[in-house]
Amino acid sequence: MREVDVTFEAAASAEKLWAVLADFPGFLNWAGGGQGEIRVEGDGIGMIRHLSMAVGEIAERLVKLDDDEMQIGYELVYGEPIGMKVYRALVQVVSATDDTSQVIWHGEFEAADSSAEDQVAATLEATFLGMSQALVAYVND
Repeated sequence: MREVDVTFEAAASAEKLWAVLADFPGFLNWAGGGQGEIRVEGDGIGMIRHLSMAVGEIAERLVKLDDDEMQIGYELVYGEPIGMKVYRALVQVVSATDDTSQVIWHGEFEAADSSAEDQVAATLEATFLGMSQALVAYVND
């Protein structure tokens, strides 16, 4: 499995960021740019969010939700977003000051086409950065 790690310095409190990030079914509210559809199956750990977006149909399962550590983990159920056939992510919010924090992403994936692994890794890194920026913009709006 290839790994991608990104730490984003956020101009927002950890508590505000976590409140939005921890809402697994609310993903498209902040990350979708107002586009796409979501359907949720189940509740709590194990719930699946089915996403229909411009990049296609995918589903992700919630595998970790820790309010104390401000960590959320999810894994790909179906679809091949950005060329990944296997994908897991763990996101953590860490407070730096009252109004700044870090959003720390850790992703693991297997590329659908092994020759495109470097490209997939670069795209995933850019996606983590883009989602972090969207999260902060949503919280500060």
